[in-house]
Parts: sequence; C-alpha cells; structure tokens
Amino acid sequence: MSNDVSLRVKAQRLGGKLSAMVLPNLGAFMGWGILTALGIWLANDTLSGFVTPVLTYLLPVLIGVAGGKMVYGEKGAVIGAFTTMGVVIGANITMLLGAMIISPIAAWILKKVDGVIEPHIPVGFELLIGNLTVAILGAIIAVFGCVVLAPAITSLSGFFAAGVSALENNNLLPLTAIFIEPAKVLFLNNAIGQGILTPLGTTQLDELGKSVLFLLESNPGPGLGILLAYCLFGKGNSKANAYGATVIHFFGGIHEIYFPFILMKPVLVIAAIAGGIVGTFLFTLFGVGLVGVSSPGSIITIMMMSAAGDQLKILLAVLASAAASGIVASIILKGSKDVDEAEVNKSLKEAAKTMESLKGKKSRISSVFEDKEQEVDYSAIKKVLYVCDAGLGSSAMGASVIAKKLKKAGITDIGVEHARVMDLPREDADIIVTHVSLKDVAHEKQPDIKIISIEDYLNAPEYDELVNNIVSSRNK
Repeated sequence: MSNDVSLRVKAQRLGGKLSAMVLPNLGAFMGWGILTALGIWLANDTLSGFVTPVLTYLLPVLIGVAGGKMVYGEKGAVIGAFTTMGVVIGANITMLLGAMIISPIAAWILKKVDGVIEPHIPVGFELLIGNLTVAILGAIIAVFGCVVLAPAITSLSGFFAAGVSALENNNLLPLTAIFIEPAKVLFLNNAIGQGILTPLGTTQLDELGKSVLFLLESNPGPGLGILLAYCLFGKGNSKANAYGATVIHFFGGIHEIYFPFILMKPVLVIAAIAGGIVGTFLFTLFGVGLVGVSSPGSIITIMMMSAAGDQLKILLAVLASAAASGIVASIILKGSKDVDEAEVNKSLKEAAKTMESLKGKKSRISSVFEDKEQEVDYSAIKKVLYVCDAGLGSSAMGASVIAKKLKKAGITDIGVEHARVMDLPREDADIIVTHVSLKDVAHEKQPDIKIISIEDYLNAPEYDELVNNIVSSRNK
C-alpha cells in the first residue's frame, strides 16, 4: 500500500510541475484559441495569420520561459526560452511537450554549472561570465534539442497520436473516464488536463482544427450531476453546501469544489465515471471539439473555445453527462440510510483523513505537526497565504472568502494572497491556509509556519476561527 501511495504522490508532484508550465500561460492559450475561432468564423485573413506563428513559436516559448523560471528564476527563464527554440526548429509539429522537457533540464544544468563556477569568478567579471555561461550552455542544449530531442519527441507524439486515433476509431475513448474521473478526485486534475491532454490535443489542431481531448478532463458534467444529486437527496451540511458549490463548479469552473463530496461517499466515483463515459461518448459521436484549452473548466469558457458549429452539441453532451452522473448519484444517495447532521460532519472529517492517506502520509503525522503549530501570535499576522495545487481557482476563491470575512470584522491591514503549494516556502507569509489534502505537502515545503487545513472551500469553520483569533488577540 505504501508503494502505491508513494507512486500516487510522485505522480501528483510530477503532474504539478508539468501543469505549472502551462497554467501561467493559459491566457495566451485562450487568446490564441479566440483568434483561431474568430479567424474561422469570420474568414478573416488577418486573424487567421496569427494561428500558425502563435501555435508554432509563441506558446512553446512561453512554456519554456515558465519551465526554466520554475527551476532557476530569471536566468532559467532565459535559457528555457532559448533552448525551446531548438526543439521548435527541429520538429514539424507543435513542441509543447518538447518545451516541457528541455526548458527545466536546461535551467537545472545552468544552475548546477553556476554553482560550480561562480565561487571562482574574478571580481568585476560576474556579468560577463554569467552571460557567457547562459550563451554557451544554451547554444549546446538548443542544438541537442534540435538534432536529438525534437525527432525523438516527434516520434513519441506520433505514437501517442496513433493511440488516441485507435481509441477514437474503435469507439473506446469514453473508457478513458475510468481513469480520468477517479484521478481528478485525487487532485490530479491539473496534471491530467494541462500536463497530458493539452499537449496531445494541441497536436491534433494542425490536422483537424479542433480536439476532443480538450474536453475529457474539463467536462463539468460529471461533477454537476453529483452536486445536483446532493441538492436533492443530500443531508445536513452536505446538502446546504451543494447549492453554492453547483454554481461555482458549473459557471466558475472550479472542479475541486465537488471532490470532497465524492470523498465523503467514495462510491460516488461510479457516478462520476458514468457521467464521464456518457459525455465523452457523445463528444465523439457528434464529432465535436475545442479549438484551444478550456481552463478553468467552466461551461462559459467551454462555449467560448468550442469549434464553429459545435456549441449546441457540446452543451447537450455536457448536460447528458450531468444527467447520467446525477441519476447514478441520486440512486446511491437515496439508498443511503438516514443520518443526522453530526454524523454527516463526521463523514466529512473521515473523508478528509482518507484524502490525507491518499496523499501518502499517515494521519498521526498531522497531530505531530499540529503540536508544533500551536504557538502563533495572531496579533502580529500581516499576511495570510491560501495555497492550492494550481494557485488559481480554489485558492483564489478561498482567499476571497477570508478577505471578505476580515473586512467585515473591520480588519483591513492584513493581506490575503493565493499561490501554488509548490511555490512554498514564502517568507512573507505569516499563516497558510490550504485544503486538507495538501496540508502535508505544504508542511514539507514550509514546516515552521502555522498551517490551517480546511475541508469545505466555501463554509469552512476554520475561516471564522482564524478571524476570531485575530480579532480577540488584537483586543487584548
């Protein structure tokens, strides 16, 4: 079991690093998708002229910048962008995957080389030698990328593309929901969507002008059906929270908000799989796709990124997906024996502990951490940092909730920010808030700080407890 957990944690961390190269550039991806769609709809040569250069050069280079910066700051960003051009020039397909591979490797090599030579640089030659190191290493790695890595990735992409085509041709693509939906609940949604499906989907754009792969993970239908089932047949807090979660999930595109509802009753993953299978089956049956990445997975962004003429078909498939998951979830929830609100809350806490174990840590570790966390001066807090996997959707929402509660309490001098958990440590943070599934990762990255773990993104009692502690400490 420990080996399985370890592999799961490693997969999440690897996927987090891959998605971290795409997520900062989602605006550019979506902008490119909008220009592509408008160019097709309006038959405008000027707009269409953006399509190939942006896809071929700009997007891979942006990923190269993000990948290099993730490893070695600004110098890593420079060498990451430069070496990405090597794989771009050496291939006849879009090199998003190539950029994800070569840029962090190049930045890592530069970091190691700098660590060796910097102590021996004569005074006054730091700038010259520093730039020469980037130039020489960048040139060598770029040529390697052009001559060796680009052809290898082209072959690998062809292999994966053939696999996807085989699944589509044999009507087996819907079965990918068996793997995608459970993985999403383990907070691997960004790893799957941005780290795997985005590069594969982009390779289909040159040939088809759209890709169904962009819809597999971003489809909000399975989660919508489960949340609606909770609205109808849930009990206690789970039912009350489902209403707000439904709106945020479907229109806001923050899928993480429905994951705890499944973990509270894990058999509901069957409903998610059923919804995913139905949705993907209809996507392939209708022959629909998106012209770019839809992130967050909101029905609004999905409609914006839909290929010309596909909007209604995609909407029908999403709603059918929601109906399928909703029916299965309703049967499961109706068949559950009645429990009172206290028992529901207990189930939520047990689900949180389950999620902790799924992340590869024993629950007793949390109690050890909590013992170290008790000493905190709430009156001295100046910045609260809310972290999540991607640093965007759920953390931005949670940070907004806390900021509003602080403002309502009359506290205006505390900053509330959001970030990726992998961006820790943050020396400017006085306290960290995160979902219970990421608490151990946050502790690993920044062990000497108070970390508050929550289970409910919207109505976590820990939010009020934090604000009350701050208010009471300032009133002493």
